Amino acid sequence: MKIQYRVEQLEKGMYVAELDRPWIGTPFLFQGFIIESDEELAQLRELCKHVFIDDLKSSADLNIQKKLHSAVRGSTITVEFQEWKGLEKLRDTIKKIKTQSDDTVVRLTQYAESDPSDIREHFQETRSTVSRLIDTIAADPKTSQWMRILSEQDASMGRHAMNTTTLAIGFAGALGWDTALKAVVGEGAMLHDIGMSRIPKQIRDKPGKLSPEEYKLIKLHPGYAADRIALNPGIDPRIIEIVRHHHERLDGSGYPDGLKDEMIPDYVQLVSICDVYDSYITDQCYRRKFTSSAAVARITRRASKDFSKELIESFIRWIGIYPLGSLVYLRNKSLAIIVASDEKKRLQPTVLLVRDSAGKTLLPRRTLNLQFIESAGLSTEWGLREIVDPKTVEIDVRQILLEELQMR
Repeated sequence: MKIQYRVEQLEKGMYVAELDRPWIGTPFLFQGFIIESDEELAQLRELCKHVFIDDLKSSADLNIQKKLHSAVRGSTITVEFQEWKGLEKLRDTIKKIKTQSDDTVVRLTQYAESDPSDIREHFQETRSTVSRLIDTIAADPKTSQWMRILSEQDASMGRHAMNTTTLAIGFAGALGWDTALKAVVGEGAMLHDIGMSRIPKQIRDKPGKLSPEEYKLIKLHPGYAADRIALNPGIDPRIIEIVRHHHERLDGSGYPDGLKDEMIPDYVQLVSICDVYDSYITDQCYRRKFTSSAAVARITRRASKDFSKELIESFIRWIGIYPLGSLVYLRNKSLAIIVASDEKKRLQPTVLLVRDSAGKTLLPRRTLNLQFIESAGLSTEWGLREIVDPKTVEIDVRQILLEELQMR
């Protein structure tokens, strides 16, 4: 934002965005500059009574920033909407991962449906694509959340496996797990549901409640998958554990083996959490999808009973109180999408504004960093009010983000 500032209060390190007079006829070469010398300070004090300082472009020195934001009261403030920072890098990374993930979905489907004679070849191809994904996502665990937001919205085995994999790799990276363990959870997540190919389609896609007999068949899929994977020599046994036990729960209510407590390792639980989260935020044949925040709330209620409380808390910190891609109302009734957040300041994310306070669509769209809005005392107008279900206001978040990323 731009803050009106009296010239006698100016200091080196402040960025002068505008003068109280035209730039023409002044000794300044650039229309916007950081004050670096006593000479520049003297010239400003001679020519102007006040100037407009841009806090984002000024020095990050804590004293400078404190003085700027403490000067806000009584000042004239212009809220400046920025271009989406980091957009180009994010776009390039997502395009790369999307190509890899589409290839992986095809290969996974081939593996799940392959004859025993072809099983090893398809398995190795699937593992190779997962390995490339791990390398790409590892550089920024948040990328996996973006991939989930932008992925095709269907509950097919291949797409669900891909979504769970990107989430699991990103979450493991956020926990600081090493490359070898990320590879284990990535492969386990990718392969966790291949046993569903042996379940009759009319049961897999049944829109209503399953009968006891149908549910018994569904509960066989982890065993089918584990047995199939075990046919490959040299497979890490932890991958087989993830595949066989991703439906086990701490209280012993899971299947197929009714494991409890410490019998279920963290790497299995991590994939289970990502599996459940992806299922919640995807339309299923038997229910509509939940918003990300509603999914996080449901998973939170399952802490200790189903999953490690510590892992759930870490997952929530990673996803965020206001998850990426959430649609929110600001206090002035503008609508915006969460596009970035600082882990230390979850309540002041960066948002992409999509409708103004009168309900008018905003084009071109611009972003606003609520950290600076909060520190400048403008949160009564621009602060977060509440998360909104996109369906209730007829906004397609995924389409908007694809447009902004120039992927549609």
